[in-house]
Amino acid sequence: MSSGVREPIAAGTLYPSDPQLLRVEIDTAIKNAESDFASPKVLVLPACGLCAAPEVAGGAMFMLESERDHIDTVVVIADYDPAIGDRRFSGVAVPRAIAFRTPLGDLLVHRGVADALGALPGVTLNDRPFLTDQSIEVHLPPVQRLLGTVKIVPILVGDASPAEVVDVLERVWGDRHTLVIASSFFGEGNDAEAVHELGERAREILRRGDASALTSEMASSPITLAALATITSRRSMGLNELSADVVDHPFATDRFADAGTFGAWESHDVSLAAVDVAHLRALALSTVHLTVLGGVAEGTLKDRIPPALAARRASVVTLRREGETRGSAGTIEADRSLGASVVRNAAAACADPRLPSVQPAELDTIDMSISVVSPIERIFPESWQELSQIFAPGRHGVLVTTEHGRAAQLPAMWARFRDPESFIAAVAQKARLDTGMRVSEAAWYRFETIEY
Repeated sequence: MSSGVREPIAAGTLYPSDPQLLRVEIDTAIKNAESDFASPKVLVLPACGLCAAPEVAGGAMFMLESERDHIDTVVVIADYDPAIGDRRFSGVAVPRAIAFRTPLGDLLVHRGVADALGALPGVTLNDRPFLTDQSIEVHLPPVQRLLGTVKIVPILVGDASPAEVVDVLERVWGDRHTLVIASSFFGEGNDAEAVHELGERAREILRRGDASALTSEMASSPITLAALATITSRRSMGLNELSADVVDHPFATDRFADAGTFGAWESHDVSLAAVDVAHLRALALSTVHLTVLGGVAEGTLKDRIPPALAARRASVVTLRREGETRGSAGTIEADRSLGASVVRNAAAACADPRLPSVQPAELDTIDMSISVVSPIERIFPESWQELSQIFAPGRHGVLVTTEHGRAAQLPAMWARFRDPESFIAAVAQKARLDTGMRVSEAAWYRFETIEY
């Protein structure tokens, strides 16, 4: 059941209440900004908004100028702060309201998406948390000004786990037509220098993709950021820092906040040019030789590899000798650059615990294949039969996670199974998922690979 319009509460404080002045402030911030990037899928923006921190947020939101004809849905998410609002709540909240009002007019809530989320376990349709929250509202006027009449999906995270938030975000992720904005500070306090140091530590954690290490002292939306780091890693994206600065705290005098911005870009194209393939194979082969001869491969430096190999990608490296597998190692979820991923996996394949280690005498006869893994796509089957129809034999690999475990199978594994049902049954068994259980009791993902 939908209700009325959520009225603005930050107008006149965090941004101008006068529509004309508000437009001028937004336009000025964007005009004075610049960016080398465009078409972001994810933006992490300061919880005080563009008008309160134009030097920090301007460069990130500048990228939206070219997206007016492409984005039609904007998901805005933040951790709920009871210190500036009402009592805490369990799980995740989406509003019942039909629109959020700003001085520039009303932004319609995407009721179809919000109502579907509200039907999920752990998600409630609840207007109350949004009535006093400003961390979502402050981003709405720039969204209106830059993107026009988009629909919004406001989400507030209460007492929930990152895994629960991951499940919610994956359901609204969409394609290029959907933008995800996360609202957060990185460190707050009375001493500007200490706040900067705390913010730098927090942002370094996020740059590494290890947002599970964030605490509420380091970020105002640690749960949201941990969930985003998980998803962007799975989808071969990562979060890239754009800018940061210490600003006056918008909610308290004589306090400061570390305002930082991050962006993430999504591409499903994992193909490589011939020159990049040659470089990647040479990198892997030299790693194999170094490892077998007793050396230690320590990764790659971004300035020493082509840009295509610096992109965040997952990989699997398989070593063979005279047609027999001598070792294989890899990951399905991207946690580093493709070059670094291949170096790690090539070294690990030399000492695959399932097989005798590769010996120096074998080096001249070792063959190698490198599988580059595409971004992982979450799927939502409603039955086991529907699940088996979603995977194309020989094309899709599968990753499944449950509360009991996780398992994956590469597309190459299709050769061992007679049909999709047996392919799915095998990976379900590995993840300790009984096919007598509901298919929705697990999280299912599919991906593709290109072998080089």
